Amino acid sequence: MKEPSRIFVMGASSGGRKVIVNVLRDFPENCNAAFLVVVHASSDTPSIFHQILSKKIKMKVFEAEHGMTIQKGSVILAKPNQHLFVSEGKALLSNGPRENLFRPAIDVLFRSAAVAYGNSCTGILLSGRLNDGAAGLEAIKKCGGLVMIQNPATAEFSDMPSFAAETVDVDYVVNEEDMCHVLLKVLEEEKPRQIEIPQTIIRENTIATRIGSQVSKQNSLGNQVPISCSTCGGPLWKIKDSKINRYRCHVGHAFTEEALLKSQNEALEEALWVALRTLEEKKMLLERVYGQVKERRGKTLVVPQNIKIDEVQQQINKLRNVLQIPD
Repeated sequence: MKEPSRIFVMGASSGGRKVIVNVLRDFPENCNAAFLVVVHASSDTPSIFHQILSKKIKMKVFEAEHGMTIQKGSVILAKPNQHLFVSEGKALLSNGPRENLFRPAIDVLFRSAAVAYGNSCTGILLSGRLNDGAAGLEAIKKCGGLVMIQNPATAEFSDMPSFAAETVDVDYVVNEEDMCHVLLKVLEEEKPRQIEIPQTIIRENTIATRIGSQVSKQNSLGNQVPISCSTCGGPLWKIKDSKINRYRCHVGHAFTEEALLKSQNEALEEALWVALRTLEEKKMLLERVYGQVKERRGKTLVVPQNIKIDEVQQQINKLRNVLQIPD
């Protein structure tokens, strides 16, 4: 089976599914290219997008299976809660650590395609919130590929393409309705000059597509910083040789600064809810002890117990105020 001449990798989040349909609707079924697509989705929601897409476009549509061969004229969609990446002409799946809070993550696919296909790879980033995908586009560019984003001015959710425009040397900024035409033109044009794949991107791709500690490799990617991973609590390394401020722990969790801040906020909120629950349980136990003391010993120890209950209630009130819980 002839391998595709070009690999197009697409990433999208909120508002991206309809764009994917519109972009791929008019692609010929025998085109000499393959598409691999990651769309952010809830990990516990069954995926039916491949069924919907297959009814609306001419190319063959597949939900990714581990080890499946990448064919020309095909579209391979990532599964929920599994990273999609490529190697040696095959689509592969992994339950590895989340990147930018997501699995599947756009950066994982884009980076692996950059390493595997170099100047034959084109990365396409569509509508979405936050900034997953920008680091992957940067990797594609450094490996000799082309970079395209949906026009942030016309995207339903502009966060992802806007951040990429600010941090990556983008080749094409395209409106949704023009993207199919531009991609077909790219397919007909000569590929960019082939260049050597940077070792730093190869090493990061190795970490991102394998499960397990990679401390020695992390040291080669950047410098350890005094910040903990908000997911596993391990140390973080700041990635060097990148315009994007990014961090990765030795287990493999990876974040842009914005994603790390969001993850820290979520971890902090969870900790506050645990603290509130613990204090309310403590108050309940103190009230039971207060009642027992009052029965057995009269009023001698009632005042100290009341003081403890009042102190706990004050702490509860402070936490409820922080969490914006009405009385």
